[in-house]
Amino acid sequence: MAEGIRGSDSDGLVVAGGRVVFRARRPAVLVLPFAVLTEAAGIAFLVAGLSIGWAVVAAPIGALLVTGLLFRPVLELTREGLLQRQYPFSSLTRWEVIDHLDLTRAGNRVILAYRLREGAPPPRRQPAGALLRAAGRPFDGGWFADSLAGRPEDILTTVRGYLADPTRRERLPAARR
Repeated sequence: MAEGIRGSDSDGLVVAGGRVVFRARRPAVLVLPFAVLTEAAGIAFLVAGLSIGWAVVAAPIGALLVTGLLFRPVLELTREGLLQRQYPFSSLTRWEVIDHLDLTRAGNRVILAYRLREGAPPPRRQPAGALLRAAGRPFDGGWFADSLAGRPEDILTTVRGYLADPTRRERLPAARR
């Protein structure tokens, strides 16, 4: 399954039906205080008899649901490669074109970066690619590992395990775009 991910670190890892998915962390520390303040303001409006209070109360709940379900990015390991989904786009980086993976820092971010094989065409969208080039890192693209739930080192270990073993990759489901 997903070696390298320990039980306490697997909050963002979902293994179901053979799928290996790393979900993005929810920025609860940033979002929840604003949601609580907005809810309190909505209740104050309702107590004051203002009907706009219902919309103010519903807004944070709706926003949390929409951003949590629709816009939350994921990194999925598929038979064809690594698939990053973030509405409305998805980007597939095929296993065959990845030369090596490593963790690096660029622009105060931890990035699970990859180097493409010589002559391999780059994927349509390269997440974090521009940031890596601006920082002068020797990588072609990557994913923001610090925004994924779980430890970046464990995610790297898991992805490297699948990159090194084609028979493990064959057990993964096909990419759904």
